[in-house]
Amino acid sequence: MAGPAYTISYPRKTVARTITRAVGRLLLPVAFRIRIAGRENFPKSGPLLVVGNHVAAMEAVLMAVYTPWQVEMLAAADVPHERITQMCIDIFGAIPIHRGRVDRPAMTQALDVLKQGGVVAVFPEGGIWDAGAMRAQTGVAWLSYRADTPVLPIGFGGTMGALGEALRLKRPELTMNVGERIPAARLPGGKARKAYFEEYAAQVMEAVNALIPEEARPRQATITDERFELQVAVRGVDGEPVSYPAELAIQHPTALAKLLHRPGILKIFTINLRLPTQVLQNLDSQHDANAIAEAARSVLEYLEQENPYLLTYRFGPSEGAAMEAGLHELLALSRWAARSGLPLLLTPVRRYYSPDREEEVVQIQQGTFEHWM
Repeated sequence: MAGPAYTISYPRKTVARTITRAVGRLLLPVAFRIRIAGRENFPKSGPLLVVGNHVAAMEAVLMAVYTPWQVEMLAAADVPHERITQMCIDIFGAIPIHRGRVDRPAMTQALDVLKQGGVVAVFPEGGIWDAGAMRAQTGVAWLSYRADTPVLPIGFGGTMGALGEALRLKRPELTMNVGERIPAARLPGGKARKAYFEEYAAQVMEAVNALIPEEARPRQATITDERFELQVAVRGVDGEPVSYPAELAIQHPTALAKLLHRPGILKIFTINLRLPTQVLQNLDSQHDANAIAEAARSVLEYLEQENPYLLTYRFGPSEGAAMEAGLHELLALSRWAARSGLPLLLTPVRRYYSPDREEEVVQIQQGTFEHWM
């Protein structure tokens, strides 16, 4: 009698994964100082959900190489990966998941792996664009609940920029702290499912964060009272301010300024998608209204035609929608400035209180994205 039909088999790509894991265990200690604690918490077999913090590429590498099973990973597929990342995914294999909406095929595949006694790796924060300030997504709770599967938290440290340091022969230290298993999600009587899943996902991420080495915990999470403003000016050839039509005033300046101060998001447009958006990352020196208009147009075209969830997934529905509205307003204003032959000066301002410095910080220069390798 035939067994149940699954959307994905487990294990799979066994030859490629066995070779990859063997080569990784041979080469990684040469390039890095590997510190692993809590190996005794690895169960002998699945089903199991393995979760970790995610600020760089090396967490996935460590999880694939140093866990004692062949791990089936959920990998983002809603935006193109960098070439080297895609090459690794093609070799090792992963379950592609489109973020920002319920990706039923991906969740079904992950559930089928667990039903076969497999191990699924999940990074509950769902991305790396705002490390330390992101809430856990509820997919991990849904999978744990549906498959009646425990969760194993792992805290990683030293991964940000580690590959670059290794290539410069600095042999950085990578830490992998394995925690104790968290019992499977089980919905209490009378509790709303959505609220419980959010609580469970937060509990999982709290366990992960407790395992991150102190020196590796994201510093951005310590800031408070973050707020934004957008200064807009049009200058004539003599450098004097020029008035622009009142109906072209940007009505969503706060949301737009926040977007312009998120280098991890802006790099998606410039690097992953290869859109002509470099100008939006250098507004302190780039005032070409034509270039700004083309950047805003290309982002809006991508959002409207290919990925309407990119901003709403990362910032929430209302703020993501406000950012998109701000881009439309920026497009109209920059087109007017371009037709008038005038430069457009945009200054996004970020303010926040730093407990470490015990003072308010005013950031005018846009930050740069630290490459996640």
